[in-house]
Order: sequence, then structure tokens, then C-alpha cells
Amino acid sequence: MNIKNRTRRIGKGILLPVLLLSLILSSCSLNKEAENDSYIKLVKTVNVQKLDPVSEKQFPGVIDEAEEINLAFRVGGPISRILIKEGQYVKKGQLIAEIDQRDYMIQKTAIQARVDQLREEYRRIEELNKRKTVADNDYEKMKAGREMAETQLKNANDQLNDTRLYAPYSGYITAVLFEEGEMLNIGTPFARLIDVSLLKVEVDVPTSLYLVKDKISKAECVQEDIPGKKYPLTFYANNIKANSNGLFRFYFYHQPEPGSLLSPGMNVSVNISYSNGDSSLVSIPLNAIFPRGEESYVWVVKDNTVRARRVKTNDFFNDGNVGIIEGLKAGEEIVVGGLDHLHEEEEVRVLDKASKTNIGNLI
Repeated sequence: MNIKNRTRRIGKGILLPVLLLSLILSSCSLNKEAENDSYIKLVKTVNVQKLDPVSEKQFPGVIDEAEEINLAFRVGGPISRILIKEGQYVKKGQLIAEIDQRDYMIQKTAIQARVDQLREEYRRIEELNKRKTVADNDYEKMKAGREMAETQLKNANDQLNDTRLYAPYSGYITAVLFEEGEMLNIGTPFARLIDVSLLKVEVDVPTSLYLVKDKISKAECVQEDIPGKKYPLTFYANNIKANSNGLFRFYFYHQPEPGSLLSPGMNVSVNISYSNGDSSLVSIPLNAIFPRGEESYVWVVKDNTVRARRVKTNDFFNDGNVGIIEGLKAGEEIVVGGLDHLHEEEEVRVLDKASKTNIGNLI
């Protein structure tokens, strides 16, 4: 056999396996393309929920007394008696302490003697004036002198009475700043008294709640160390200027019942309920939203096909949900998760929702 014929036979022997391999690879490629064409993405969905027209938010707060004042004498002198102790409960009108009355008694006695004398002289001058034996000018001077002395006597009596300090309202003494025998100047704080017949609660809230403060329907607070108790609050005032953090301070008061365990200084959690003003609002999970430019979108599922829809949110956030004021209706089905892998009008298969008795879809 010559070399030329041998080459032809070898060529034919190689060509057949190559053709078979090519056909097999082509068939696999076609099968793979067909398989890709028939692949449908599996998506998890939720139904759009109607938003409760009454919303609730929680904030940290602090219990404070209704009022705290510094008790002070209107006169000065050495303290002769102190009748209270720190932490003591006092009733309105109860005697708190006394200043030494000696100097004020002497002053009153001296003025009283002068007033008695002027009153006697005035009666005499008055009688003479009626008889026209004393000039009207002398009579008016005597009258003015008597009235001035009586005013001084009243002031002396007031100062004598002011040597006793009484509780202006019922409450607790939180501090006694002097001891018996010490000199006390006029107006110097002697003790501190707090009124706990009402308790105040202060809360810092964001602008979104400040704007709907007139729609607050309910407020209450809880204290973590007093389990099982909720204390009603009444909203009564707010600051009109935000603080450095952009928050507005709200003021509530609580009328404590006898035996209440709430006390000034306690930290509490304040729950504020308010009307959102629109019963047509809906809410969706935050992870159902994806951005396009500066706008927000969701994938709406209808007839096993996804379509992007622009939505507008509001300031409502609760348990991972966000309020929607435009773009969706209650009951519509939207995709949650894997949003970046979907395309417009793409066919999808919805993942069966787990039943209440099969949490996590484990069985």
C-alpha cells in the first residue's frame, strides 16, 4: 500500500469520531438552551395590608414631680426650731420651721405704742376739727400720720408672722439646708418641697409626631421594674422649638392612685397612639422596596408575571413595615427579597406560603 492510500484511510477513520462528538456537543448545547428557556424563577410574596388608622409609637420618658419649690423665710434671723426632716411627707399649712421672734416682737411693741398714741391724738384733733377750732390742714396731717403708723404696725405684724414657715401645699421634703441656730438671710432657700399629687412625664419626639399632636388619642407608660402595670397619661403641652437633635419635647401628666409605685426620677416607656387620618393607607415590608433613581418601586405579581410599580411612602415605620400613601391597594401581591434579579414582565412562580401550623415551611 502506498503512502497516499494509507493517508486516505486514516483520514476517514478520524473524521467519523469527530463528527459524532460534534453532534453530541451540539445536542447538549440545544438541551441546555431549552432548559434555560424553560427556567422560571421562584419568588416569595406577601399581600399588601391595610394600615390601621390608629398608629402607635413608643419613646423613652422620665417621671418628674408636678412642682418643686425652695422654701424660704420672708424675714431673716437665727433659726429657733426645725420641725421637718428630709424625706418627710408634710400637709398643706403644716408648720415647717421658725425664726427667733425676739427682735420682731420688740419692733411690733414699739410701733404698737406709737399707733395707740396717734390714734388717741387723732380722736382729739378730729373732735376739735368738727368744732372748727383746728385747721383742716392740721387735721389732715394728723390723719396721715396715724394711717402711716398703722401701716407700719401691719408690716410689723406681718414680719412677726413670717418668722413661722408653713408648707404651701402637701408633698415631700427633699432637702433641709440649715440647722437650728444658724443665721438665715431673707429669701435664702431653707428647704425643698416637691408636689407629687400629679406626676409629669417628659418625652422627646420626632417631627412626624409633632405634626399630628392634635390627633393623639391615647398615651400610657410602663415601668420595666413594675410588671403588668400600665399608667394612663394625659397630653397637655409641648415645646414649639426642636432641640439640637431635631426633637420636640412633649409633656404629659399622670394622676397617681393611692399606693402608686411611680416616683419622680423613674425611667419609663411611653406609648403614644394617634390617628393617621387616612383609612386608605396600606403598609408593606421594607424589604419589598427597591430604588430606581430617586424614586421607590415594588414588584407587583399578577397572573404569575412581575411588573415594577412606583410607590410613595410616609413616615410610618413599625415592625419592619413602611406605610404606603400612593401606588398600592390592600390585597395586591408583591415580591419580597431577590428584587435585583427580576425583570419587567418576567414570568415567575410564587413560593407557597407556610401555614400557621408549619412555621418555617419545614414539613
